[in-house]
Amino acid sequence: MALPLSQSLARGGAPPRVLDRRLPAAEQIYGHLREEIITCRLAPNEGLSENRICGMFGVSRSPVRIALTRLAEDGLIDIFPQRGSFVAPIRMKQVQESQFARTALEMALVEVAAQNWTQSHAAEAHANLADQKRHAAAGDTWSFYLDNERFHQLIARAAGLEGVWKTVQGVKMLWDRVGHLANRVPGHRDDIIAEHESIVAALDARDQKAAVRAMKLHLRSVFNAIARLRPLHEDYFTDA
Repeated sequence: MALPLSQSLARGGAPPRVLDRRLPAAEQIYGHLREEIITCRLAPNEGLSENRICGMFGVSRSPVRIALTRLAEDGLIDIFPQRGSFVAPIRMKQVQESQFARTALEMALVEVAAQNWTQSHAAEAHANLADQKRHAAAGDTWSFYLDNERFHQLIARAAGLEGVWKTVQGVKMLWDRVGHLANRVPGHRDDIIAEHESIVAALDARDQKAAVRAMKLHLRSVFNAIARLRPLHEDYFTDA
């Protein structure tokens, strides 16, 4: 079994990861590093060695530098001349901007979804809630994250605007770093499930106003998560 990228970086002698030679190396390296950072397997402020990344993927410096530049443009890493590259801290201003944009989009989606809600949508939503509870109880944070993604995608699909979900995913990239950290805290997972249940109850009742209120409250949970996490990981966050 291949090591997670974060563990491979920590072990300089780890065997190279296999890239698909039919696809651009820089794109694949970028994708691997991006996932490791967003899921917090690579922690904020952790150093990224170009030499180790080159050795890990069996490539020259050129595709690695392209990947690192893209990550810097995303706000996921900081590159300091003469010092190197480091995973960026979680910047509160960026999280607030991400939350603002995501809330506007998802409140609009859930309002339309409430108009279009069907028994089929309801059945899928309740099955998804059951998955969330099962994975939360098992401590399976990755599956819980995927359940969460499917839950919000379902609402976009019910609204007949599933393409907007792709926009939401781009907007919430920095927001997701907080979510992945918070999902490790059992109390947070329980809160998310309760908030999802409130959204589904409003959708089942086709109550647009209640659905919008429930979604707005749910998306403010990122700040509750930060309040839980900062005392445990103060060095991960910056107010800048």
